[in-house]
Amino acid sequence: MSSWGELAGETASALIGTLAGGAIAVYVARWQTAKSIEAQVSVAASQEVASAALARSQWTQQRSAEAAQRLLERLAALYARLPSLPDVALNEPQLSAEARERCAEALESIRHGMQTDLLSIENDQVRARFRTLVKLGFDVAWRGIGQGNRERQIRDVRGYLRYVQLTLEAVIDGSPLPDPCVPPVLDRSDGDAWVPPSVPWHWRDPADGS
Repeated sequence: MSSWGELAGETASALIGTLAGGAIAVYVARWQTAKSIEAQVSVAASQEVASAALARSQWTQQRSAEAAQRLLERLAALYARLPSLPDVALNEPQLSAEARERCAEALESIRHGMQTDLLSIENDQVRARFRTLVKLGFDVAWRGIGQGNRERQIRDVRGYLRYVQLTLEAVIDGSPLPDPCVPPVLDRSDGDAWVPPSVPWHWRDPADGS
């Protein structure tokens, strides 16, 4: 009986050990599976966040580019009417009354763009430059600032308008903005027209009209 008892005890111990080992193995396998699932869920969540951020960035860029294109169209209309800018508030314009009216309409158009399209562009520098241009236009047209030098008035606004055009083109292209610069002071004594620090090559091309 002693031998059978010892054998039974050993068998039972071995069985218990096997069962315990199996239970531990199952627990470890389940724990590893749970950690693997947790890691996969975490990676998937991170990828989803990254994808959402990328989609948001692309949408913002597209919206800004479309708004910049609309603003460029408004600026092109004003650019063509700049010779009449100092005439806007005059009863007797140097150029034609019709040209004065068209210039006033173009100036009002860029102000409307500042209140609408510009808000779709999130870059603060772009917004500030466009608003500065609107102020310059109204300073010349309605406030007569710098009226002692009509030609320089026009060229100052033209130069800054071109600078803003380059800024908006950079928004469309997704390229770096032109370097910041101080806008023209319209009532200065200097007779030279304002130009930005960095002048594109085509500004020096007579065909460009700048």
